[in-house]
Amino acid sequence: MGFPVFVIGVLALGLLILDQNAGLGLTVVHNPLLWFAYVALLALAGMVRFVRQQSVLVVERLGRYNRTLTAGVNFVYPIVERVAYTFDLREQVIDVPAQDAITKDNATVTIDGILYYKIINAKDAAYGAEDIQRAIVNLAQTSMRSAIGSMELDRTFENRSEINERVVRAVSDAAQLWGAFVTRYEIKDIKMPESLRQSMERQMKAERDKRAAVLESEGVKQSEINRAEGEKQAAILRAEGQARAIELVRQQITEIGGDQAVQLEVAKSAIEQYGRLAKAGNALVLMGDGADPAGWIARAMAVLNAVNAKGAPPETRKPAPWGQAE
Repeated sequence: MGFPVFVIGVLALGLLILDQNAGLGLTVVHNPLLWFAYVALLALAGMVRFVRQQSVLVVERLGRYNRTLTAGVNFVYPIVERVAYTFDLREQVIDVPAQDAITKDNATVTIDGILYYKIINAKDAAYGAEDIQRAIVNLAQTSMRSAIGSMELDRTFENRSEINERVVRAVSDAAQLWGAFVTRYEIKDIKMPESLRQSMERQMKAERDKRAAVLESEGVKQSEINRAEGEKQAAILRAEGQARAIELVRQQITEIGGDQAVQLEVAKSAIEQYGRLAKAGNALVLMGDGADPAGWIARAMAVLNAVNAKGAPPETRKPAPWGQAE
């Protein structure tokens, strides 16, 4: 407000000088009341301070802190008081420059980040530090190097949130003396030397190959177990089927007319085997009764009758057909 009033006074003074030299007849600029009103308005303009929302002004009286002006219309006494500092209460963003840090396992990395803070006490911010932003940035860098130095390289990538929290806690404790509050710190990027990056890539590739080999071996193992289990179940089922078939054959043989059925099956089998021998290219000489299929059948039936007579229980044996000896 004071600057526009000052400009008006300069224009009025110029018109006064021009009227005295050129005789323009501007009697208004010669009126003492006008200049008295102007001086009063200029003094009032120097006293009034319009403070914007989310801004504060630190007022000093005779060089000492007096009060803090908040948003709205405020008055400052001229000559004895002055506005020494102006602060923005909104959240501020500081780009923390990149810096080198050494991890616990002696690996060098370059880290840059962003820090967010806000002024909560204008008096402490005005007289607590000469350059509050510079103080916060330097403290954030030292805190970040300390956090990185307590971790191994692999953990620095995994625990970014932990590093951010440690930096915020360290800076906030000191920033309270400066009237500031650090809200958060975020790591933008972590860079490392090319040789170290290549080494980590080889390590990750080896780890992935190891996991792939383990998974493949586990798959082969499970496949072999499943195959063996299947073969076991199949063998059990085949054995049960054969036992059931033998039991059915035994029951049928002991029934009436079972001998004739056995004779028929043995005859059919003998004829099939004899036909195969006849088709084969090799010569085979059969002596005696072996050349006669009827002799094969008779001997097979004699063996079967002997087994039945010896192994079957007396109450389960059936009488032989008429005309056939036991």
